[in-house]
Amino acid sequence: MAGKAASLALTALGLSALLLGGPAAAAAEPSCGQLVQETFTEFWGLPQGEDRYTADLEPVIARCGRGGEAAFKDEAPGTRETFLGLQAYAEGRDAAAAEAWQSGVAAGHSLAMVALGDQEVRAGLEEGWAEDGLRKAHGWYRKAADAGSPLGMSKLAWLYDEGHHVEADQAEATAWYMKAAEAGEPTAMRKVGDSFRDGKGVAVDIVIAIRWYVWAGEAGAEEAYHSLGVIYDEGRGVPEDDTKAVYYFRIAALAGVPEAMLSLGTMYHEGAGVAQDHEEAAYWYGNAVEAGLDEAGGNLGLLYYEGAGVEKDDEVALNFFVLAATAGRPDGMAYASVLYTEMGDYEAAYFWTVLAITHGVIEITFRALELRGLLPEAVIEETEARAAAWTPGTPAPESRPIQH
Repeated sequence: MAGKAASLALTALGLSALLLGGPAAAAAEPSCGQLVQETFTEFWGLPQGEDRYTADLEPVIARCGRGGEAAFKDEAPGTRETFLGLQAYAEGRDAAAAEAWQSGVAAGHSLAMVALGDQEVRAGLEEGWAEDGLRKAHGWYRKAADAGSPLGMSKLAWLYDEGHHVEADQAEATAWYMKAAEAGEPTAMRKVGDSFRDGKGVAVDIVIAIRWYVWAGEAGAEEAYHSLGVIYDEGRGVPEDDTKAVYYFRIAALAGVPEAMLSLGTMYHEGAGVAQDHEEAAYWYGNAVEAGLDEAGGNLGLLYYEGAGVEKDDEVALNFFVLAATAGRPDGMAYASVLYTEMGDYEAAYFWTVLAITHGVIEITFRALELRGLLPEAVIEETEARAAAWTPGTPAPESRPIQH
């Protein structure tokens, strides 16, 4: 039966090719204007600092940069200027990028307006969310939205969603996300799903949320598949279904969504919706950490600590526990406390014990009392002061093991 189904599928594909004119009717190569649009859509928020998606932009720059003006002869006015700004941005020439985008704005190109708004947001981030930069960003995004840019609408919605420069307004945010989503903007589609899932500006409706997540995923916002997995994993408004959860987590994980890698690893770790497989769990946890999701270190460290799916290695486990702990994960703090205690580094163990309790892991309160009995009073006071001053995202202070 399976072979017959495959044969029928191939026949259907063959008939489609004939009806569409065979190989010559294959999808045309996207124009430079389409590539510029796709670049801005895919990289919804261009980053600041050194990470400018340079490697991802190289094919676009190679294709459209070499063609000069001829590559943009059939494009809307301002497209080439918008591309030149993107090229300058990728090369770290921010002033030249802004100048090119200003030329694009003068020609009426809405993506150039979005780009200038993004640049103001980046500047604001570097200055600690400077109000002036956010005000200017709001102006550019609004101008782009009024010009009919779905991306501009989506960015404007984000400002209302987060309360940047403007007063937070979930109803206004959802209204703009909806306009952008209806125009096909992938991130906005996912955000509309979030709105219906969480009741942000609209009544909670999980069925509608699921529809928007599916549409968003199909449009390229793969994070939406992870959101779908969470809905089925938690049974939010639908019957709990671990098998469906794994299905959606896998789609998102294979698309490179770090949170989905962590979730999929957890399903393998626990044997939920899939046969328990610690080696597979370690694989996905490792991918999540490599993708920058430090909080996955707690899960991966536990496997190394237990020797499940990987060779037992306490030093490797400790490194991953601290990685998760410094990312703000309470379980990573607790695990680090346990392993530091076993290694005889009571000062470091007490530091993470205090923080774990502060972050809600009250089960290890007795451990704190035990450690206090092993440390000099001066060390206890100093460690507690360092823990009180520490914030997630910053390295843990170096400790000094107590010799016995």
